[in-house]
Formats: sequence, C-alpha cells, structure tokens
Amino acid sequence: MTKPDLTKPLFLAHAQSLAKVLQEFLAPHHKRLLFLVSLWAAALSLVEMLVAVAVVPYVQCVGGKCPAAVVKMLDGWPITLALSGFLFLLITLKFVAQGLLTWTTSNFHQKVQRDTVSRLLRGYLHLDWASFQSQHRAHYLRRCFTTAIDASYVSQQAVALISSTLMLLFLTAVLLWHDALVAFGLCVCMLILGIGSQQLIGRAQNKFAHERELATQRWNIGLAECLGSFREIRIYGLERFFLDQLDRALDSVAYSNRRLSFMPNLPRMVLEFGLFSVLLTLISAWVFLERPIADLLPQIIFYAFVVRALMPAMINLLSTGAVLAGSIVNMELVLQEFTWAAARDTKHIGIGAVATTQSFFALKNVTFHHLSDQRPVVENINLRMNHPSWLALTGPSGVGKSTVMELLCGINTPQSGSVIHAWSEDRPPRVAYLPQQVALLDGTIADNVVFGFDAGDPAKIDQALELSCLKQMVSMLPLGHSARVGTDGTQLSGGERQRLALARALYRHPDLLLLDEATSGLDEATETQVLSAVKHARPNMSVVFVTHRHACLRFADQVISLGIDRCGSSAVQ
Repeated sequence: MTKPDLTKPLFLAHAQSLAKVLQEFLAPHHKRLLFLVSLWAAALSLVEMLVAVAVVPYVQCVGGKCPAAVVKMLDGWPITLALSGFLFLLITLKFVAQGLLTWTTSNFHQKVQRDTVSRLLRGYLHLDWASFQSQHRAHYLRRCFTTAIDASYVSQQAVALISSTLMLLFLTAVLLWHDALVAFGLCVCMLILGIGSQQLIGRAQNKFAHERELATQRWNIGLAECLGSFREIRIYGLERFFLDQLDRALDSVAYSNRRLSFMPNLPRMVLEFGLFSVLLTLISAWVFLERPIADLLPQIIFYAFVVRALMPAMINLLSTGAVLAGSIVNMELVLQEFTWAAARDTKHIGIGAVATTQSFFALKNVTFHHLSDQRPVVENINLRMNHPSWLALTGPSGVGKSTVMELLCGINTPQSGSVIHAWSEDRPPRVAYLPQQVALLDGTIADNVVFGFDAGDPAKIDQALELSCLKQMVSMLPLGHSARVGTDGTQLSGGERQRLALARALYRHPDLLLLDEATSGLDEATETQVLSAVKHARPNMSVVFVTHRHACLRFADQVISLGIDRCGSSAVQ
C-alpha cells in the first residue's frame, strides 16, 4: 500500500497519494469527464466570487450610502432595482452552474463505479482455473460489491477536492481584494483549525480504514460459509453458534464504520465553532469600541456571505482529506486485483486441435499437480480414445478422475506431457463438460438449457430435454420451458438438476462430452434410460464419463481404472 509522507501535512500527503493512484485507476475517458467536471467547478467558483463582490455595493446602496463609482456607472437607472436585477442574474447563473456540476459529478461517479466493477468481473472471468480456485468465492464478491464501490467513491472525493480548492482560491482572492489584513488573519485561523484537526485525526482515519477492510473480509467469508452450510446448520441445530460468529463480525464492521463516519465530521465541527467564534468576537469588539454598527453592517454581510460560501468549501476539503485514506486503500486493492488478474489472463480455455486423418483424444505422459510442493494428482498418465467412442473412468474417490476430465477439456494444464485433440474435420471439436456440482441460473428451464449459447431454439431445447429424460416433466408444467427453476434450481430435485445440466451440455451438440459423475443423483433405471437415449441419439459423439456403478460400464467401449501408485499419485491400472 502507498503510505503518505508523514513529513508533510496529512492532507497534502493524501492529496499527492490520491493524484498518483488516480492516474492509474481512472481510464482515459474518466479523466476527460473529470476535466469537464473541473470546468463546471471553476465556473461555479467564479460566479460565487462575483456574487460576493456585488454584495458590498448592494448593501451600501440599500443603506443610502451608495459608492460614487456605482452611481456614475448606473447614471439614469434606478440603482437599487438595477443592482437587484444584477444579483438575481448572478444567483441564477450560480444555480445553473451548481445544477450542472451536481449532474456531471453524479454521472462521473456512476461511470467510474460501473466500469470498475465491470473491469474486475472481466478480469475474474478470464482467469485460469488454478488462479480462480486460489481465492474463496467470497473474495470475488467482496471485491466487486464492496471494495470496488468504495474505491469508485474516490471519484466523488476527487471532484470535492477540485471544486473546494477552486472555491477557496476564488473567495480568498475576493477577501484579499477587499481587505488584505483581515483576509490574512481569517485564512491563518482557518488553516490552523483545519490542519490542526486534520493532523489529529488523519493517522487514526488511515488505521480505521484498514481495520474496516479486515472486518468486512471476515464478515463476507463468514456469511458465505454460513449460507453454504445451511442444511448442516439446521440439522445439527447450530444456528446460535453461527449467528454469534456473524454478530461478532458485524460488530467489528459496525465499530469501524462508526469511527470512519465520525472522523470526517470532526474537522467540520471544529471549523464551524472557530469561524463563528471569530465573527462574534469581532462584532463584540466593534461594539465595545463604541463604533457605529451601521458602518459595520455592510462588512458583516459581506464576510457572512463569503464565510457562508467559504466554510462549506473548507469543510469539504477537510472532510475529503479525512476520507482519502480509506479511498486510497480501496483503490490500491482494486489496482492490485487488476494486476493480479491481468497476469493470469487466459482468453480461451481449451485444447488446440491437431489436424489428422483419424480423430482421437489422448493424454500422453501427463503429470499434473496443483502446487509445486505437493505430490502430483496424476503422474505419467497415458490414455487414448478414438472418436467416436465411450470411455469410462473408475477408481476410488480422490484418485484423480475429475482431474483427468479437467485436463481433457483444458481447464487445467499439465506440468509435463501433453493433452491431444486430434481432429480430422476443418473445424475444432466442440467440448461440453459437466462437473459434479453444476450451478443453475435463477431463470427459466429454457434459460438454463441455452445458457447464453445462442438466442434459443425451441426445437433444440425439446430435443436436449428429451435426451435427458426431462421433456415429459417439463411438458406437465403450466409454463413449460418458461417455468422458473428457482435460485440454483431450488424448485427441482437433485436428479432433475443433474438432468437439466445434461440437457445444457447436449444442447451444444458436442463432439466430446465429459460427464464427471453427472448422473450420480439418478436411480439406476433412470440413469440407464438417460445414457441409452444419449448413445442412441448421438452416435457420432465421444463421451468420457466417471462412474462408480458397474451397470453403467456396459455403455463404455473402453474402461480405464485409476488407482494410487506407491508414491501416492494416480496411475492407470
């Protein structure tokens, strides 16, 4: 993480860190939009300055002491009415500039937020399988829906920083023009109050931002684990145990958020107190010296108007400085994710086809392990299946059957040896893979069968459902293909979920179908019916399937049994 230079005031250090990280974080079109926002902020600041300048002669003229220069300039015009119209015009311009600034700022923030989340998702969905597995699912959710959104909030902070700085510069110029000595004293007081309060809370704010990130991480992982263990929790009666764990995590998040919410308000409270104290002291001193209050009235109104505009700018500036630490932390976390995902970017997962006169699929002397310091999951595996044919993989649990399937479809890449897709046609072979656990969409049956493959062909959907022995069940539903399956298929039984996933694979008319215990949730009669239908209807399709049922082996043209060798690695027996 970038740490601010503690030899400088924390606000300046955070501002420099913000500028550096923003340069990497914002896309080019975001930077152009930020420039547009800055122009509107400058316009608003300029109009605010003109309003402040026009207030003094207006009040003097209303009080009957109109400056000679104003009388000469408005010769022949009703002075009060003309000045009122001019002020109204300036206030209207201010209203328009403020509205446009607010709208453009909101548009800028939403674009940064949307693009940040979208860019993270693109990076995650192009990871290789090993990299994807290296993180808990809750990590990706947290980065997309918490860290990315908090990081994009820095776009608002950047706008607040720019607009507040411009407002301070323009209004300070007005103060110096009106009375340099008073302006100098007022600026010194504001700087002392602002920098003093910022120095007191800046380091604590940085610490609290890190604590909130850790607390949020614990909460997200705990929640994902709790929801993933719903059935076991209910069966074992462990609701109180898990709720207590989540409550403790929530308490940590709430505690960090309370401190982060309070700290940015502290400079505002100190500044408000200081400014109004100074103003009341000046009025009291003027009265004590028995000076005419009427002479002070235009100055009071002028300074009250300037301070009214100046104080929100200073408060925004200080508040922005107080929250910059948390924003910078989140931006750097997102940038780290971008870098991490880019280094592991895999545009296409699959096996390149080798042109040949005879089609076949093979593993040649393949060795694979998940981590370099672990024993291989499979070692020196050799197998070959001609196309079209059916191959059954058998063996005890943990022997590497799923790993072989993942190697065949290219999800995993072996450390040594080669995976071969020899193909005699002009196009590469189509591969469909059904893992043991299949995620279903919270949509219709048709949505889950098509799964984004094309626009959806009702005839092809019917054929896929018929081969997976689901067509009759679906035809009995009032909405047919349009019936919703619920979140992750909660409206379906385990066997129906598996058959719907099989229909998804068959819809693609694959040349190689990989079934990793994809029919384990079916009874033996239904499993036999499904496999018979598939083999009869798709004679030109190769199938590799994992099974523990001997009855299914009759569908295989070749059976390979995997076992554990003396070194503890999987081997063909």
